[in-house]
Amino acid sequence: MRYLFAASLLPLALSAQSNTAPLAPVVVTATRVESPVHPPATLAVLSGDSLRARGIVRLSEALRLVPGLSVVTSSSLGSQSSLFLRGGQSNYVRVLLDGVPLNEPGGALDLSSLTLDNIERVEIVRGPASVLYGADAVTGVIQLVSRTGSAAPRAALSLDGGSFGQRDAAASAAVGSDRLGLGVAAADRAAEGILPFNNSYRNQSASASVRMAPGARTTATLSARWLSATYHYPTASDGSIVDHNAENATRRLTLAFSGRHDFGAHVTSAWTLASSEHTPRSNDGPDTPADTTGFYGFYSRGAVTRRSADLRTTVRAGATQAFTLGAEASRDHERSSSLSLSQYGRSAGSFVAARNDRALYVQALGGVFGRGSYQAGARLDDNSAFGVFRTARVGLAWPVAPAWLVRAAAGSAFRAPSFFENFATGYVRGNPALAPERTHSREVALEGRLGAATLRVTGYQQRFRDMIQYTARTVSPLAPNYVNVAGANADGVEGEVDLPLGVASRARLTYAYSRTRVTDAGFDEGAGATFVLGEPLMRRPAQSARAEWSRAFGDRSSVIVGASYTGSTHDRDYSQWPASPVLLPARTLVDLAANLRLTPTSARVPVQARLRGDNLTNVAYEGIFGFRAPGRSVRVGVTIGRP
Repeated sequence: MRYLFAASLLPLALSAQSNTAPLAPVVVTATRVESPVHPPATLAVLSGDSLRARGIVRLSEALRLVPGLSVVTSSSLGSQSSLFLRGGQSNYVRVLLDGVPLNEPGGALDLSSLTLDNIERVEIVRGPASVLYGADAVTGVIQLVSRTGSAAPRAALSLDGGSFGQRDAAASAAVGSDRLGLGVAAADRAAEGILPFNNSYRNQSASASVRMAPGARTTATLSARWLSATYHYPTASDGSIVDHNAENATRRLTLAFSGRHDFGAHVTSAWTLASSEHTPRSNDGPDTPADTTGFYGFYSRGAVTRRSADLRTTVRAGATQAFTLGAEASRDHERSSSLSLSQYGRSAGSFVAARNDRALYVQALGGVFGRGSYQAGARLDDNSAFGVFRTARVGLAWPVAPAWLVRAAAGSAFRAPSFFENFATGYVRGNPALAPERTHSREVALEGRLGAATLRVTGYQQRFRDMIQYTARTVSPLAPNYVNVAGANADGVEGEVDLPLGVASRARLTYAYSRTRVTDAGFDEGAGATFVLGEPLMRRPAQSARAEWSRAFGDRSSVIVGASYTGSTHDRDYSQWPASPVLLPARTLVDLAANLRLTPTSARVPVQARLRGDNLTNVAYEGIFGFRAPGRSVRVGVTIGRP
């Protein structure tokens, strides 16, 4: 018997999957192989079409629908957005686009520039995943899967506008057959921002994907995506609005070639070739010629290249058993330079660094006596910078009643040091001798049906050790500023309820509780330190919840009303030194999404209108202390054609 309770989180298509539902949309990321067995892991899938229909165009907005994920955005549209999953650090989630890692070496990733243009679905695995994905998959993996052409040709143009000078234009087209498919898309998104000056944002992207099936046993996909984003910000490090010319910009190009070949009914080989080129930059020169006192200027340039090749072979036995042996080789390269200007003169820093990683991994996946399922795996990484590292994971799912399943899993994972932590020069000195941060996790879950409702409750424990900490108080001027000294725990519970209400309406409730605690403060730098013994980690709300109600009115219109609660959050006030601890108050934000078909169902060129409202009660709040978040926002849009 197959079980799947990883229902879509989208109210427009929010129905619990039955135990015979197809598993491929989730299993691809959770196991890296297609399987009829639901793996014992916490999974979710978000439909790209449903997200766009409700006016969600940024990945950071979509992830807020998933319990246990907390997205912290510093201020206006386009400002830095960091992801915290199950209480872990913001560099503990590996994010992939068609198998291409988007994280910087070391796990850091700013979500602000990632849009959902031409994305078919977003797959999310909560829990350690280093066994299959290596470094940085400490608390989870998120994979964006691009759309490809299908047998029915389609083309669409979408236009949106709204509060804070938002103006978006997106176009897409696709055509294909069983043997060949092509999909292309382009988008230009911009906003004026919420702050009084120097707060504009622009994001441009273009993507293409080709799906090929040269034979009955071989399939392959080639995808490419380019993006360019620029964000202007007037805020200083404490949130004060003082700067007229500061900006951050990023350019990114990703390429992926993946596929599989079946050697008969029992042996399959699959491959993924991935390439990512990222060029971030920051510009903050003097505002005027008279701006010569205090710290007044900073410039940085970077070029990050990541290349990887992964080959895996799966041997199947019977209807459910699968054994996978995989090998991966990757190379990361970074070139970075910076220039700081102050009344004391110029201070420049730069480094060029590279490291190689080779890995072998194994996985066994299958059913147990035709009822439950198991997943077990192990991985060995050999890195040119930090040597050999081992990870493992094991999980078991077992039905305890006709509609109820108990699931348990445990595993380990690691985060590699960033190149900056290893090799920084200038005001900050890196430490080439750093070891990877490591974690051990375990979780247990109960999921099933109670009448018409689908429920899931998951509890987890995570132990983070050898965490890399920065200190300004080094033993000598040439000593490194980064050392493996800190530790923390994160324990929590996640709950989800999906309930059909009749009359084409549904309700969905989610809740997440996370208790984080520093177990090793490392360097004692007072109450304003990043790690304070016994205190919670920064910027992780202990509680969060969301309630949604959706209603479809025939096939012409639909409406979704939601309320998201974020509990109080610990932060720091950096307007003074040492920074003092502060507590950001809890908040509840109300949102609305509505769709209306303007043409008959039979129209050759359909036209769809939509409305999106965020923070409708205009709550004043800060995601980061000192940085004002957007107030009430309303967007209207129209799509012409079939997206």
